[in-house]
Amino acid sequence: MRAHRVFAFASLIAALSAGCQNQASTTGSQGAVAANGQGEANKAVVQSFLDQLSQGDTTKVDSLVAETFVEHQVMPGMMPGREGLKAMIASFHTSFPDLKTTVNVISADGDKVWMHSNMSGTMKGEFMGMKPTGKSFNVEAFDLVRFENGKIVEHWGAMDDMGMMQQLGATPPAAGKGAKAK
Repeated sequence: MRAHRVFAFASLIAALSAGCQNQASTTGSQGAVAANGQGEANKAVVQSFLDQLSQGDTTKVDSLVAETFVEHQVMPGMMPGREGLKAMIASFHTSFPDLKTTVNVISADGDKVWMHSNMSGTMKGEFMGMKPTGKSFNVEAFDLVRFENGKIVEHWGAMDDMGMMQQLGATPPAAGKGAKAK
């Protein structure tokens, strides 16, 4: 389903932000303090990076994503690797110039980072062949990103794609969510 894969990119944006700094593997209480400090630093970098991405900025992709990057939620027509990611960032910014990702919870463990976020925006440009609707969306996402040598090498995610498409007016509302009973 095209709508289901639409938010792979959006989920990745948020997850990329979470991985701006790789968490070192440490042991003992000193290691726990270092890991906590690294986690706090990553949270600050996440917001900074998300702010830049909402502007359609692709300049940090090469510093965050390995050349061998694998996206497990490829959108229809998305090129593989970093170049595909850059193209999708530009495309989303054109479609949703006010795109915003709000990180609700983020956690890191070894080479993996998990995140729960909300993404919102208003459709001002064409999106996957759909004409601009001027409608806004706000949906939840969960992401898992794996790192090697300080760079993102894999991304998995789940996002409320159907909710987004309903909010944009591309599909009818689900029963119980504004649908009229007969």
